[in-house]
Amino acid sequence: MLKIKNKKAQVAIFFIIAIVIVAFIAIIFVFSKKAIVPSVEIANPQERIESCAREATNEAADLIIKHGGFVEPRNFKEYNKNKVEYLCENTGNYKPCINQHPLLLEEIKNEILDFALPRIDQCFSIIKEEYEKRQYNVIMEPMKINISLATDRIYLFISRDLTLSKQEKTKRFKDFKIEINNPLFDLTKVATEIGNQEAKFCYFEYVGYMILYPRFGIKKVALSDSTKVYTIKDKHSNKEMNIAVRGCAIPPGI
Repeated sequence: MLKIKNKKAQVAIFFIIAIVIVAFIAIIFVFSKKAIVPSVEIANPQERIESCAREATNEAADLIIKHGGFVEPRNFKEYNKNKVEYLCENTGNYKPCINQHPLLLEEIKNEILDFALPRIDQCFSIIKEEYEKRQYNVIMEPMKINISLATDRIYLFISRDLTLSKQEKTKRFKDFKIEINNPLFDLTKVATEIGNQEAKFCYFEYVGYMILYPRFGIKKVALSDSTKVYTIKDKHSNKEMNIAVRGCAIPPGI
């Protein structure tokens, strides 16, 4: 009986020692984990902002190209289930068309801004919310955007103070400059030339123009109401711009 009691006592002692060891290891682990403070890296939202701005601007440009200079045309002709803006129009007969958009490039810049600005602002707001969830202190000032159009390019300049702070580390972003490959400027130049020639001569020599500027393919379709729809294709990107023109119309039966 004495041996059995001794064995039970030994087992109990070993069990208690094991519990103490496990508890001791757990305490060391907890305190060592608290003592280790990982280094804080301030993330760079630059790429996300640029990607968002590029996507919104390209979407606006594609709609503008499709509709003849505007995201949502206001004075248009339905052609192939598509709204095509009149760049030059005279609703009467015999007289040349009148240029409806002499400052088309400026109007296009405003169209891009009106379309892209709220989308880019939303991207900033999403980024701000995400960093705040990760315990960052985020300060974001009002935003300004400028657009510049050039050959094969759209330049977007975003000015907005964005400050990210965490554990006494701070990083500030202010200027975002985005360069976008897009033929909007080049197609608009051709469209403007067509409108100017139609207003002056009631005609545009598109075959000769294509010989001089082989980059572009131009088609003209005459509709029953004397409207002409020009389709301008940029062979580099395969994007097509449609514009409508009506002038020097001859009444039916004459």
